[in-house]
Amino acid sequence: MTVITVSRQVGSHGGTIAARLAEEKGYQLFNKERFHREAEGFDGHFSREVEALTNESPPKLFEKLFHNHCVYGNIIAAMVYEAAAADHVVVVGRGGQFILEGLKCVLNVRVVSPVEERIRNYAGFKGIEIGMAGDIIKASDRERSSFIKYLHNRNIAEPDVYDLIINTRVVSKDMAVRLIHETAEELSRLHPVTAEIKMEFRQMAICKRAELMLMMEMGESNAVKVSPCESGKVMLTGYLPTEGERVSAENIVRSVKGIHKVDNRIVVSQFPVRPWY
Repeated sequence: MTVITVSRQVGSHGGTIAARLAEEKGYQLFNKERFHREAEGFDGHFSREVEALTNESPPKLFEKLFHNHCVYGNIIAAMVYEAAAADHVVVVGRGGQFILEGLKCVLNVRVVSPVEERIRNYAGFKGIEIGMAGDIIKASDRERSSFIKYLHNRNIAEPDVYDLIINTRVVSKDMAVRLIHETAEELSRLHPVTAEIKMEFRQMAICKRAELMLMMEMGESNAVKVSPCESGKVMLTGYLPTEGERVSAENIVRSVKGIHKVDNRIVVSQFPVRPWY
């Protein structure tokens, strides 16, 4: 079994390829609609962030200045880790290739095509004029690039993060589905997603949810990091100004579903310090 991420340019047929791969080969598809459903658990607390993330849109300048990007990063990371824990899954967009980068059991795919080809594809699909399609494609390219830059401080087009780059100018949708599936099958034989790896994905998702709870209850500027230790156990590190806040942080984290034990190593200090451990 394998986890596949698909990054795609608008008009390259990447979304269609991912959907057909899931349907024909039995993968679970985590696309915009599925992420939106999964994100409903965050709504009410971070509804603005969920809307931006499901649309892959960067926050406006005002939000960048006054809103912690860690909120965005933790929401999307929690959803991607939860998707990866499901295994045999195709994760479309949302920067999944950067969150799961470097893992041998993950196949990172990028689907591209020349801009003129993408404009023609989009115009035909939407039934609109070429000029309008060109404006939409160029705006989408800017937004997705800004989205990845804001969340991960990376360039969405950098080739080193991808294991497979498919240019649909010459590669048909059928060929692309077959190529991705055959590569994923071989990868699965070499580097399977084991029960231990699935557990690590679940633990990472739980930690991200815990950090979101801390942001909600204690403010986004709190300097607490939640790290996985073992199944159901997490470690808290960082600093807080009072002992009361240190205890509150632990109680907040204990309330998160899936967390049973907390190793609290938060340092009480008025200023950032380097912990002794």
